[in-house]
Amino acid sequence: MNKILKNIIGAVVLAVILLVFYLFTFQLSHERLIVKESKAVISIGDLNSKKVNTYYELYEKAAQTDLKEAKKWMKYIKGLDLIYYNDSNDENRQEDKEIIVVNIGWLYPVAKFKQGEYFDDLGKNYFSLKEVYQKQLEEEYDVDKKIYMTNYKGYYFISDDVMKLSDYMRLVIKKEINKNISSKMKGDTLGEAVIDLDGLAQGLDAVKINLDYEKNELSLNGYLYGDLEFSKYFNGIEQKDRKFDKYMGRDKIYITNTDFKGLTTFMRGNINPEINSMLSLTKMFTGKDFEDYMDKVDGEVVYDYVKNQMILPVKEIKDFKKLIEIFAKKEGDKYLLGDGKIIEIKDNVIYYNGIMSEGSITPKEDEFINISLNLGLYNPILKDIYMDMGGKVEKNKIKIRATITDGELLEIYNRMEGEKND
Repeated sequence: MNKILKNIIGAVVLAVILLVFYLFTFQLSHERLIVKESKAVISIGDLNSKKVNTYYELYEKAAQTDLKEAKKWMKYIKGLDLIYYNDSNDENRQEDKEIIVVNIGWLYPVAKFKQGEYFDDLGKNYFSLKEVYQKQLEEEYDVDKKIYMTNYKGYYFISDDVMKLSDYMRLVIKKEINKNISSKMKGDTLGEAVIDLDGLAQGLDAVKINLDYEKNELSLNGYLYGDLEFSKYFNGIEQKDRKFDKYMGRDKIYITNTDFKGLTTFMRGNINPEINSMLSLTKMFTGKDFEDYMDKVDGEVVYDYVKNQMILPVKEIKDFKKLIEIFAKKEGDKYLLGDGKIIEIKDNVIYYNGIMSEGSITPKEDEFINISLNLGLYNPILKDIYMDMGGKVEKNKIKIRATITDGELLEIYNRMEGEKND
């Protein structure tokens, strides 16, 4: 009896070990999906994660829509990728091909068992969506392209062309990976997209954009990767040296920089030629280049784009006074410009168009720029709804972010809906 019991226990243990081994090895790593020939990847993580469900709640509240039916299917998707790849050589360059990759996790074996209900077998592990479902897609979602599918190592691969699937699967089996893309994908946000720019743009290796939702804020983050020589022009001064960040508030832009001269030189090489010509007039009138004046800016600039006011602290004021006197008439301790604007100078600080009031926004200490963007500038309906933007330099990359609160998102939706109903 003991021998029989031992044999049963041994068999159960072996079966469990084999099952666990299968579950942990049957699926390719996500990195393997990003074949060497990949040009861009859009990736969405688990559609049933806590973070995504929190976003669903926000969307339902904003759109006043019940996602119950959609979430019933979304809960089975553990990952979704749209992969653009190109296996043509440079001499015979063609348009990028696209593949959708669906990860349904532990349900993969069950899905394989059930797939005959939805797909017709074309042979060699390739399938086409049954006509009844193809027609349903066209009628309900306006999808008129034929859908093809194959599966491999825990994933379903979908395309509108069976040859695209075949070409892509051939590349997957080669096991060569585009490290330039895969190394930048973190999988810790709602979704992310990475574009490979290696060899296409000088100094740039890749661009990444991700969308995230946490702490009641929706954020869009952009990253530039590579040997970014120009990034040295975007370094802000230390927090302890900042004196004018307290003026940052709504409708304002705060910039901090250790080398305004270098930044100006870089910007002049990349701006409208007409503006460049206007800046060149500075030397004609003063004998000094515009960059020489910017070299005297003392680390910070604050600009109110609604009131058209600016604070410009400078290291020394003498040359700036000479410059201002060329274009403005001095009246007492103020300078009057031809358009009626006034310039005041106090303690090596130049105030344009009046003394600016302090604001209620504290710029992040690791960012070189902070912008409070009034969306009403682009659409009057959105007046006084704000997006907070910022940028910072990190190792081998520059990050630009744009953040908006869920309360403001709801307000945007309500106003847009109100406009429709008027």
